[in-house]
Amino acid sequence: MQEISITAEDRLSVASLSDVGCVRSNNEDSLGVFPSENPHKGVLLVVADGMGGAAAGEVASRLAVEAVAKTYFHGTTGSPGSALQSSLVAANEAIHEHAEANPEFQGMGTTCTAVAVIGREFWFAHVGDSRAYLAVGGDLVQVTQDHSLAAEFERQGGGAPAQARNMLTRCLGVRPVVEVDCSVSAQPLPNGGTLVLCSDGLTNLVQDGEILQFVTMHRPDAACRRLIQLARERGAPDNVSVAIGRHARD
Repeated sequence: MQEISITAEDRLSVASLSDVGCVRSNNEDSLGVFPSENPHKGVLLVVADGMGGAAAGEVASRLAVEAVAKTYFHGTTGSPGSALQSSLVAANEAIHEHAEANPEFQGMGTTCTAVAVIGREFWFAHVGDSRAYLAVGGDLVQVTQDHSLAAEFERQGGGAPAQARNMLTRCLGVRPVVEVDCSVSAQPLPNGGTLVLCSDGLTNLVQDGEILQFVTMHRPDAACRRLIQLARERGAPDNVSVAIGRHARD
């Protein structure tokens, strides 16, 4: 677990863990935790869940995390929200161009959820069905909106057919242009507030109330281990990845 100072009074306790699960032979998820010495950039957390034949999913998610971090810290200006949005757009271009240049990776894509913590606030950008949550005051709030066919059915008040469960309506890399959700203004991160980023390998098996219980009762590193253990106990047919950042004020 990392203890990262983000201001003279504020720090973020961060842990992340990824597991191949109980069925798959390779891990197509990628995680990144990136502290910065620039107080205007803060701490960046990223989770990506790749998809595609052979090793394409692994490549797509790795490229996403690398491109988001590089662009956010070195290639963008403006507000943190717009910087994150630009970073996911750059990641989409990098993945799509790599697939165009390498036929074996044609059609590869990935989800991507990125959160920047600066002082006592956070911003996010997001594409796909990985999620960001905020646990605070005994509640767990889903910060992001799933870009999946199942979620679209639910938002329209109908039940989703079984085949729609894992079908994405948006992801990085498949098309040359992508629409990115992002926070246009800062979101408050109270003292003790905990951010949770995870792939759907966790949320397909572990309920929101269980996530809240583990992140409330345990340190971020222990919470990551216990959440993944719970997913594995329930069969974990997919890769499972979690990144947790807990804010504390001196």
